[in-house]
Amino acid sequence: MKNIISVLLLIFLFQSGAAQSNTDTTIDLIKKVETSLTTRVHIEGDTTWSIEERMKHYGIPGVSIAVINNGKIAWAKGYGVMDTKSKVPVTDKTLFQVSTIGMSLTAYGALRLVDQNKVTLSEDINSYLKSWKLPDSEFTKEEKVTIKNLLSHSAGINVHDFQGYSTDVPVPTLIEILNGTHPANSNPIIVDKVPNENLWISAGGYTIIQQMMMDVQGKKFTELMNELVLHPLEMNNSRFNQSLSTEQLKVAATGYLRDGSMVKGKRHIYPELASNGLWTTAEDLAKFVINIQQILKDNNHNKGLSKDMTELMLTPSSKNRYGQYGLGFSIYNKKDEVYFEHHGWSTGFYSRMTAHRDKGYGVVVLTNTPLPAFVFEVFRSVALAYEWDNYFPVHKKMEIEQSLVDKITGRYLSNGRIVEVFQKDNQLLYKNILDVKAEELIKVSDNSFVRRNASRLMQFKPNSENETLNLLYVNSNDGTIVSTFVKMDVDKKEPVEFLLEGDFDKALNAYIALKEHHSIHPTVTEDYLNDLGFRFFREDRMKLSQDVFKVNMMLYPDSFKVYESYAEACVKIGEIDLAIKNYTKSLELNPQNNRTEHTLKELQKSQ
Repeated sequence: MKNIISVLLLIFLFQSGAAQSNTDTTIDLIKKVETSLTTRVHIEGDTTWSIEERMKHYGIPGVSIAVINNGKIAWAKGYGVMDTKSKVPVTDKTLFQVSTIGMSLTAYGALRLVDQNKVTLSEDINSYLKSWKLPDSEFTKEEKVTIKNLLSHSAGINVHDFQGYSTDVPVPTLIEILNGTHPANSNPIIVDKVPNENLWISAGGYTIIQQMMMDVQGKKFTELMNELVLHPLEMNNSRFNQSLSTEQLKVAATGYLRDGSMVKGKRHIYPELASNGLWTTAEDLAKFVINIQQILKDNNHNKGLSKDMTELMLTPSSKNRYGQYGLGFSIYNKKDEVYFEHHGWSTGFYSRMTAHRDKGYGVVVLTNTPLPAFVFEVFRSVALAYEWDNYFPVHKKMEIEQSLVDKITGRYLSNGRIVEVFQKDNQLLYKNILDVKAEELIKVSDNSFVRRNASRLMQFKPNSENETLNLLYVNSNDGTIVSTFVKMDVDKKEPVEFLLEGDFDKALNAYIALKEHHSIHPTVTEDYLNDLGFRFFREDRMKLSQDVFKVNMMLYPDSFKVYESYAEACVKIGEIDLAIKNYTKSLELNPQNNRTEHTLKELQKSQ
């Protein structure tokens, strides 16, 4: 009897010790995550930041984190407050509006209907729609839009995102949103590109999926998502519902804008539930991620989606220059390590989840301010602490010879884009001429350099056509050359350089000449100039922003978009009369633009 008791005591002590050891390890890893926030490329020996420091730096009130390891939730924790007035702390039960992360769950729900033989991926979507039909157009003559197109963002649908509705304005029905009729603040949802040609992220496409699922099943979308996804996966704190109960409101985070001000009414309402309507916790989203990992790992797993459909979710179906998309997830191949991700961006909130396809780890980060940079810093901290495979680059810094510095300094050109390599205070620096600040250029191998805030490698190679150098951008995952910059003559100038120098007339003349001789040059297209103007707009470099938009108006006077963009810049700097004039011009060119019409009416009311 004594021997049995002794054995049992030893087993108890061993298990207690093991449990204590696991607890200590988790505590150590949590602390490492909390203090290892870093840049896009980590240089060994660099100092890192804490979560608290970066929340203060970015002005983020509240954060919720759930870390997945070994196929389980390792820990979940809240930081900061869910509301700056009440000072109620964020906990692992705090609800966040995660916006377009809901697309992943919607795709999962739609694919469960495929599993149940209620719909097929390749059928014309209009064969399932009853309450509304997707209008045919010149772009759908050869190919009809399918469920697979919509889930993979390859349907050519026009509406990229939704603004949501303030709590004090009328909220449209789903049919009104699909038709773009009052009080919808978005345009009619149509096909304006050929299906299957390219990845074009479209929240509007998922709104069609929402209507399709309701028409096929004859149930409300909230009820469907509870049955198909939330209840089977035990996501008990999640809901596709914009009417939160009194109890739910007590734990719902308040949204804040980038300037620190509270979103009017604390949060926007999104009737576009399939794309933007999910309220959830970091822990619940971690359950969703783990379910996908488990299904792929276990042939006998029977909770939720089939293995075939789950594999299809994580198989690239469409792509553009930014990446690949499956059915409900962005897919990233990092040196043969496959990660799947999705982000959610709405007024006052930013969230993101990422996980390894096969190795049972990942992380979910939810915030109540739309600032992605912080979330990526947390991701990298988790990757460092848990030693994720190839998630982001880590390098050692090497010394660089002065002779090499002298050889590679200069300006480099590629399709109108210009970068400069130069030395200052014994430090090698790199700068895109559009940027305000330069970055250190760090040697990490005999022929490769990196910057802390860019993941691509940079290499300098002799130009085969002359005696100068080429600057090569190299994909750090597979070693392919992404782009080539040719060293420029000292006296040569591109049109944008005149804008940067403040000489608008010279810039305009240079752009006109470039358009006449090379109308499809990438830096003279309407879309490029519009994006450039908004780049300066976001950086609050408003003189440059307006100048770019003015150039665009003069080059493309028949486009409604150029006047709309210029008007938006005018609003930001308080030139309301000029904004009204240009919004009016934009609306004359495109009377169907509901968003512009709504903005114009609001400005006219304020006069």
